[in-house]
Amino acid sequence: MVSIILVNYGGSKDTIECIQSIEDSDEKDYQIIVVDNASPDDSVAVLEAAQKDHNFILIKSDVNGGFSAGNNLGIQYALEHDTNYVLLLNNDTIVTANFLAELLKPFAKYPDCGATIGKILYNQDRSKIWYGGGAVDPQTARTQHFFYDEIDHGQADKEQSVSFATGCCLCLSAKTIKDVGLLDDSYFLYEEDVDYCYRITKAGYQIIYHPQAVIYHKVSASTGRASATTQYYSIRNKYLLIQKNYPQRIKGKAYAYTTLKFFVRCLKGSLKLRYLRMGLKAFRSGEQGKRENSLV
Repeated sequence: MVSIILVNYGGSKDTIECIQSIEDSDEKDYQIIVVDNASPDDSVAVLEAAQKDHNFILIKSDVNGGFSAGNNLGIQYALEHDTNYVLLLNNDTIVTANFLAELLKPFAKYPDCGATIGKILYNQDRSKIWYGGGAVDPQTARTQHFFYDEIDHGQADKEQSVSFATGCCLCLSAKTIKDVGLLDDSYFLYEEDVDYCYRITKAGYQIIYHPQAVIYHKVSASTGRASATTQYYSIRNKYLLIQKNYPQRIKGKAYAYTTLKFFVRCLKGSLKLRYLRMGLKAFRSGEQGKRENSLV
């Protein structure tokens, strides 16, 4: 049994499209768990109505605790109901027919496989790679999507062990979760997947990229690709990631590299200096979880 967890926040249309694509796939031994993260719109009513046509469990959170907290509600439900695997899947994705069967293959192939991830292509241009494997630099905390934004001509078709797997499509064995624990909800949004990958590999498990499992991603449908929310949490949480996971002897280098990288992006216009200042200030003050004050 595979429990597929979708976290919904104001994106019921995307969530239902994702559910439909799962139901159209070849795999049948699964359950879908939708966690509504206290959506501010009519998502709950829409999802409840959709249950007449689609088979899924709906968990309604009273608060928006972020990506980790929402997924943790689903994970806890799944483990309580004796699932074998948990798949964290972004609600703004469309899956291919055999994606789930392919995601499970490395667990049988590698005794120390704790998590798997497949190839992720852009939904708006299905010839282009969004994720073709990934890595996190142990010195600088820089994360990388291999072959990012490249046209897919087979260059990302090698199965391999990776150090970073995005939470967009992360399949975990129940044993891995029991050994590693739940996602860290102090991040609220962004970098929690990097943190979890650190913890998985530190526990002695491999994360296997299996490119035959393919999905399509609408990319930042809920937050906006360069929104204030995206910029703020990405900045604050990168420093938080370093603080939580990097040894003292490397922290200084990682902080310096990260600050320089963000500043260069500000100069190029892909980040706003305002959010760099806000993120740094929040990190220094010890802020974790959801920001209480408005970003605007």
